[in-house]
Amino acid sequence: MMNLNEKSHTKVKPLKILYHHRTQGRGAEGVHITSIVQALEQMGHYVKVLSPPGVNPLSSAGNAPVDKSEVKTSGISTLWKMISTHLPNFIFELLEIVYNIPSSIRLEKELSTTSYDLIYERYAFYMISGAWKAQKYAIPLVLEANEVSGIHDRARTQTFVRLCSKFEKFLFSRCSSIHTVSSYLKEMIVKQKVNPAIITITPNAIDPRKFNGKKDFGHLKRQYGIEENKLIIGFAGWFDEWDRLDLLIDIFHDLSQSEDNLLLLLIGDGSIVKTLKNKVKHLGMEEKVIFTGAVSRDTVNEYISLLDIAVFTHSNEFGSPVVMFEFMGLKIPIVAPNLLPITDVLTHNKNSVLFETMDMTGLKQALIDLIRDRPKQREISEAAFNLLMTRHTWMNNAQQIVSIIQESGKQ
Repeated sequence: MMNLNEKSHTKVKPLKILYHHRTQGRGAEGVHITSIVQALEQMGHYVKVLSPPGVNPLSSAGNAPVDKSEVKTSGISTLWKMISTHLPNFIFELLEIVYNIPSSIRLEKELSTTSYDLIYERYAFYMISGAWKAQKYAIPLVLEANEVSGIHDRARTQTFVRLCSKFEKFLFSRCSSIHTVSSYLKEMIVKQKVNPAIITITPNAIDPRKFNGKKDFGHLKRQYGIEENKLIIGFAGWFDEWDRLDLLIDIFHDLSQSEDNLLLLLIGDGSIVKTLKNKVKHLGMEEKVIFTGAVSRDTVNEYISLLDIAVFTHSNEFGSPVVMFEFMGLKIPIVAPNLLPITDVLTHNKNSVLFETMDMTGLKQALIDLIRDRPKQREISEAAFNLLMTRHTWMNNAQQIVSIIQESGKQ
């Protein structure tokens, strides 16, 4: 198999790519957009990013905290934030449909004045303007699907699920290729009678220049008063109910009765953080559990570097967690449930320790075994890092996207 360094020198025909999206670019999505665009440009391709008015993920990516609700906005970006946060859901979805009108106008203006080899579009509910224009100008449409209609664990619930599915069928039928971040999403798209041959599982990734296996927590141990002999387990991200951090606190409480050198570090923030803090206080563990609050993405690796073991108590069934790759990039051993987005990447006892989903007894035993086995911690974290560097960098993802288009002969 060709490794990353060999592939980076592969000669490819430069393409002109129009990247079309509808996100606000304030959180992980901004990092994803910027990372793919930069990787494509490093390969020698020209990429024009067509964003909603007032949005520029290329300038704001990396500044957004793990809790993206804390992002400071101005101008029209504040309007988008207010619309997405405060409007009733059914009105919000109607506006998503209406958005096809201005996005079609902007796409038409761009495509009528500049010749592109393909449109690369980040999936958004009801957005079919890219499919319209790709069909009109007879150029390939490459779709990146990080979610689809009908997902149950989505942070924002849907109102018109069937209607959205009809829009999806129109969109999927006009795609040259589809890249999903998990096999769960691929299965959902295939159920809509889409040819599985055009769907590729492309999980999230990292930039090896930022996550190169070397921990650097700077002054943070001193800032939080962490003693050198402490073994730190924890999690990083935006705290959703599905993460089940309440159960992690329960398990940590049990573990700390026999393992007195443990600390629990929860990096980030979220709507449930007050409940979690109350639980910690009720259990009398304030001195053993640290809440960092919201952390900016350009410093998150420093906080993650504090961890000796990273834990996913639970996760959603469809999304590829960016922080998992960051754990791998800093050689932090991972304990996680065997959900599809995780098993798409990690293998039990090879580069991680996995347990049956929602089996808290299994999670507790996995942590006990790993806490007491330092050689295994090093073994699985090294294996995960090596896997990351060969298969899950943004450059690797970009090369995969381009090679599929070029091999199809449709560019």
